[in-house]
Amino acid sequence: MNYLFQISLRNLLRQKRRNLLLGVAIAFGTMVLIMASAFSHGISEVLFKEIIVYVSGHVSVNFADNGNQFAQVFHDGPRVLDMIKKEVPEMRNVQESMGVMARAIGNGKSDNIIMVGVDLKSGDETDALDAEKNFKMVTGNFMDLADSTVENPVILSEQKAKYLNVKKNDIIRVRYKLINGQDQASRLTVVGIFKPANVFMSAPVFLEIKDIKKLTGYGPNDIGTLFISLHNPKKDAITIANRLQEKLKPSLAGIYGDVSIKGGTAQSTLLGMKSDTASRNLLERTIAFTDSSTKVTRDAVIISDSLANVLQVKSGDQIQVDFKSKYPGGKGFGFVKITGIFKSNTTVSSNTILVNELDFYKLFYSAWPEPFTDNKASFVPDTANALYPIYSSEWNLLPRVKTTTEMTKQMREVGSKRIRGTSVSVQSMYESASAVLSLEVALQMITFFAVMILFFIILIGVINTLRMTIRERTREIGTIRAIGMQKSDVKMTFVLETFFLSLFSAVIGTIIAFGGMKILSMIKIDSGDNPVGMLLSNGHLYFAPTITSIAGYIILIVAIAVLTAYFPARKASNLSSAEALRHYE
Repeated sequence: MNYLFQISLRNLLRQKRRNLLLGVAIAFGTMVLIMASAFSHGISEVLFKEIIVYVSGHVSVNFADNGNQFAQVFHDGPRVLDMIKKEVPEMRNVQESMGVMARAIGNGKSDNIIMVGVDLKSGDETDALDAEKNFKMVTGNFMDLADSTVENPVILSEQKAKYLNVKKNDIIRVRYKLINGQDQASRLTVVGIFKPANVFMSAPVFLEIKDIKKLTGYGPNDIGTLFISLHNPKKDAITIANRLQEKLKPSLAGIYGDVSIKGGTAQSTLLGMKSDTASRNLLERTIAFTDSSTKVTRDAVIISDSLANVLQVKSGDQIQVDFKSKYPGGKGFGFVKITGIFKSNTTVSSNTILVNELDFYKLFYSAWPEPFTDNKASFVPDTANALYPIYSSEWNLLPRVKTTTEMTKQMREVGSKRIRGTSVSVQSMYESASAVLSLEVALQMITFFAVMILFFIILIGVINTLRMTIRERTREIGTIRAIGMQKSDVKMTFVLETFFLSLFSAVIGTIIAFGGMKILSMIKIDSGDNPVGMLLSNGHLYFAPTITSIAGYIILIVAIAVLTAYFPARKASNLSSAEALRHYE
């Protein structure tokens, strides 16, 4: 076998000009394939690391209060954050994401803006470097957002600052809605102006997360939408989203506390009850009222007869509810108006009050109560209880969706049905950012097909040249066959020549590709507001070659070249010595 290698390599050197032309063609095709593949992978990395992580997170946990998509608040924040940190070891960080629509007035100009919260205390050194890269400050300092001596410090893009006619230290007046729906006006102080790294960063006005939570009425234990950044989003995003969906299943909601009226006090369990028609009908069929004319309405609050006797209350009376919060020093209280009295039985305990969802959740979320199941005196219905389906849970966990279309439909239904309580949904980037991801797929497909067309044009020329070369050397084949070389060795000689030629050319093409990528990535591109800018990394083309793709392309090129040479080589080696020697071109 060694002598076949020697003959093959020697033959490559004999026909320098032709082999040089073939090698250049193969090297050029390899270079184009590798550069295009690296550029496509680079776009993918930019999308995942610099676009999607800010637009939707690799995985997101979303909240909507009472069906209002603009009230993105969850009132037991530390519990969810602790659960995520425990259940998602694959994450790089988790950050709150808050966006509030507002009307801004600058110096003689006004515009609609989005106030976006930035968490300066979350993340690691990599996140700090990303922030520095994404917020190229023209004036001011990014960390001035944390300056407590300034009234609501903000930074905004050059374009937005120019439109509002503001500069550093100017005041922007904004009008927006609190999470409870009330209108509010505030003053923002411009502490910096930056040049946006991508088109998505041009419109928002950025505040520190604690400032925007204070402005919009969030409590100390409230959180907004959570964006989870992963080390390997393509591999882990869907798996982690499914895992969080399982862990976020809510428990039954209940409040155990004191109820009082006119000096009378008793301890009671308050349970929320769903207000849809089916739930109300089930309740009316299951329990009996002291007044047979009582109907369960959407605003119903019904109390057991024994508890009503203790408190000396009747329908129409308003009672006060006081309870302890699960958080140290916290207390909750509120008022509910009795609309009916039911007869105590084994289905519903005698110290129980059933409260319509709207009033119940107002109480429950005012100061997240201690778990009522921990108190032995409270009424805790089990799943076998006839009325269990009507009782309210701590929150409403929405089912996972598979597409952005399904997600949009689900959000629309939550809003139109005005689902009571907090709706919680878990989404991976493949549902929430599929429009951005489809751009990646489209670019990859366009790049792949365009490059493959170019490569096959080059390959046709290579194939024809190889066929012609072997045909021209038919007499040579006859000579070496005549002196005793076997057919298999003749065939292998030509195959090895092609193998070494294509391998050397592909390796050289790979080296040239890396040089070309290095040069192109050094060119600064000023995209301005052009959406193409989101495909750039810090204003430069970004190439991300992978060992797998490079090895795959080299193997593909060598395999095609060898396969191309195999059949004419086999045909030529099957000729008899006499027939080959008589061949004339």
